[in-house]
Amino acid sequence: MAEDDAKRVLEIIREFANIGAGNAATALASLLDMELVNEVTSCRLLPLSEIAEWLGGEEQVVAGTYTQLCGDLRSGVLVVFPPESAKTLVRHFSKQDEVDLSDLSRIQTSAICEVGNICLCWYLVAVSKMIDTDLIPAPPGAAVDLLGAVLDIPLAALGATVDHVIAVHTLFRGVEQVFEGYFLMLPENKMLETIMEKMGDSAG
Repeated sequence: MAEDDAKRVLEIIREFANIGAGNAATALASLLDMELVNEVTSCRLLPLSEIAEWLGGEEQVVAGTYTQLCGDLRSGVLVVFPPESAKTLVRHFSKQDEVDLSDLSRIQTSAICEVGNICLCWYLVAVSKMIDTDLIPAPPGAAVDLLGAVLDIPLAALGATVDHVIAVHTLFRGVEQVFEGYFLMLPENKMLETIMEKMGDSAG
């Protein structure tokens, strides 16, 4: 695919990511009991080897919710909250000023993972509509760990060759709080080709 076509494909993916993020913001507003607006700030297709650096480094502690797609089109899927955003969410739920991500209670971990699960589900709905194909996720899992470890979980479960990652960065803005999240799709090569082909047809 030519560079110009690839840019148009990413613009289409960005449009659908905005739809997914908007629906996620609506659902999260109810869960968090606050008004939220969303803004997709970037949408990229990155080599897998560069994704940890793009997210800020694999040694930072993040909160991640992950799943994998079942069926002919296979992909790992992740929603990652970087350290400060994860702390913001924990402070909101727990009403505590000091938060240590390495020492969260089960309830705190469960709450932040529920936020990630809501985002993951709505992004997947958007992608499904984008490629006009039903996507069936496995039951999600969650972890609060070093970014490198969190990224490895869906890759190990997928057991397929992944060379590139579709990466979307979204800001969620409340009146007093702002947090950011990353939606990452780690498609095996067949699924990436399907996405690019279908979006290339739309772009043309």
